[in-house]
Amino acid sequence: MDVLRGLSIFGMVLSGTIPFGGALPAWMYHAQCPPPGHTFNPDVSGITWVDLVLPVFIFCMGAAIPLALHRKFESGYNFIKIMKNVGIRFVSLVLFAIYIAHILPRSIGAAKWNVQLLGFEMPGFDLQLLTLFGFILLFPLFQLIRDSKKKIIWRGIGWAGAIALLVFLRLAYGQVFSLHRGNIIILLLANVYLIGAVSWCFTRNNHKARLLLFIVWGGIQLCCKFTGFDSVLNEYQPLSWFFILRMTHYMLLLIPATIVGDILLERLKGNGKSPHLVENNIWNKLFHLGAGLLVLWLTAALFQRWMMALYLLTPLMLFGLWMIVKKYVPAYIQLFSMVIWLIVLGLILEPVEGGIKKDPATASYMLMTSGMALCLLIFLDYVTIFLAETGLVKLFSYTGKNPLLAYVMTTWFIFPLLKISFLFFVYQCFFPAGWPWIGVFRALILVLLTMMLVAWLTKKKIMWRA
Repeated sequence: MDVLRGLSIFGMVLSGTIPFGGALPAWMYHAQCPPPGHTFNPDVSGITWVDLVLPVFIFCMGAAIPLALHRKFESGYNFIKIMKNVGIRFVSLVLFAIYIAHILPRSIGAAKWNVQLLGFEMPGFDLQLLTLFGFILLFPLFQLIRDSKKKIIWRGIGWAGAIALLVFLRLAYGQVFSLHRGNIIILLLANVYLIGAVSWCFTRNNHKARLLLFIVWGGIQLCCKFTGFDSVLNEYQPLSWFFILRMTHYMLLLIPATIVGDILLERLKGNGKSPHLVENNIWNKLFHLGAGLLVLWLTAALFQRWMMALYLLTPLMLFGLWMIVKKYVPAYIQLFSMVIWLIVLGLILEPVEGGIKKDPATASYMLMTSGMALCLLIFLDYVTIFLAETGLVKLFSYTGKNPLLAYVMTTWFIFPLLKISFLFFVYQCFFPAGWPWIGVFRALILVLLTMMLVAWLTKKKIMWRA
């Protein structure tokens, strides 16, 4: 799970740092923001690998909900206390989203200090310094602290510093603080987490009730799309700064993920079958490799709109993998059954809303990306067992354990640091005109170095938690 979460963070950061402006083929960007202009076009159907990273992260969050909250129930927490903790985490994520949006250089205001060095000028030098300072304040605000007394002290220092910084930005730069200025990805995660956690607590012993919730959210999604009643809530100012109804469409993805979490929980409790992958035999390899290749096939076919091949070959691939599971790796029957249901249902619904789309998110997008995320989890289950000691697996695992820090590290720390140190001009040199793939390689190196820093901090027990 940590490796898969790390992989999704890697994709998020990489997709934001690769060259834009039509430098690369369309499959390197969001399908609905094609090059060269990258203007959002809601009529474009299909997905790319970029459109998978957010659903994969939400899937990981959903699968982790049963694992995290069950531990609290076993520790003696009652329902009310757990709901209180869920609410506190929701509020923390919302405040995190609002704060990081206000400390971006472009959100602060007009620069007052431009610095020159060896013929190079760095405009907005002061804005970069302020972003760095704002990033540092996130440590006392969100670092995981076990000691309750120390936690209160450090949280107090962090919030005092954050408020002082925002007041300074208002007085010195004229920044207008707004609750409606927030990081949309973090706000989405906060909304989905809140509803998902509450839903799991109410249905933790009843999968039929959770299936009913799944149907209800499907109905809500259809009503929103065909009646537009959600726009009333989405435009209601006292509410829309922390809750947007269209974000809850991702419940179609999260609810299946919580069921996966239940299956994993049963295994951890010893009540379910363990994979027992002690033998690195050919059938294990074929099944897990097939699960990974299925994701590649679906992504390519949906992007290229190879619809005939998609509807002919995908069922054959699912059937072939099912026969392998049933006969040789039965420990994965439950998980792969879910893969089949999610992908087949997604294929059935694919034409209903004009093709699979990320925005506005279609039902087929939720279902198919949930099934694809589960395929990746199955594939990585094999990878992490037989390649657990490799550096790459450890890198992604440590990054996945520290997702909040990993998410902000590049934009809120690495880039400001490169700019105030003037190393940003060296970074720019590694993207010569007419060589966009060198720019991709540059972005890849930067992301991997960032992940190495996050992994090092994680090993030092410096972790952020909302």
